[in-house]
Amino acid sequence: MDAVNDAAVTPTKSSATAYRYLVYAALFMLVGISILIFIGRERNKLLGQKVGELDLKPLLNTSEGASERMSRAEYKLVHFWGTWCPPCVSEYPEIIKLQKQYKDDSRLAIISVSCGQTVPENLEELEFDTKYYLQGVGGDAPVYCDPVMYSRVQLANLMGRQGFLYPMTMLLDKDMKIVDSWIGATRPGELAKSIDRLWASKK
Repeated sequence: MDAVNDAAVTPTKSSATAYRYLVYAALFMLVGISILIFIGRERNKLLGQKVGELDLKPLLNTSEGASERMSRAEYKLVHFWGTWCPPCVSEYPEIIKLQKQYKDDSRLAIISVSCGQTVPENLEELEFDTKYYLQGVGGDAPVYCDPVMYSRVQLANLMGRQGFLYPMTMLLDKDMKIVDSWIGATRPGELAKSIDRLWASKK
């Protein structure tokens, strides 16, 4: 009799477990979709908006100001990231590839902005952490910083929010208008494809 009861109970437990996994999967998908919708809305808020002058200072591998570099290029790809941010460090090798690929292309300036978590930023600590990370991934292109978060606050205001999301990348035209933007880590090759489409549209 007990054996019969046990056999009857087992499928019920299995069904409850399966149901619970289905609920978790549905919730996970719902959260993921909500995040994608949110990111899409945030991104759309930026497109076409004009960015004011960015207060970016040299941090590593250059003494030239970011404004000077950007003024010589028709387009500017500005990337905000941090060594403390897992999505940032997983994406950053893509930025290094772009820096190498477009190093001699005068049409585009790639501005890498390493960000800390304090205001004002501890520049010695930021420089050390950034240099240590780049040594591990082979990055040697110029890196800038946003010492008092002036640039990040400006961009957050354009999105109508108080906080800043990392990583964040934006493609600016000669008038400093945002022609494309990405919030969160991009897929491999996504940034290069956007730049290629831009060049194709200019032919």
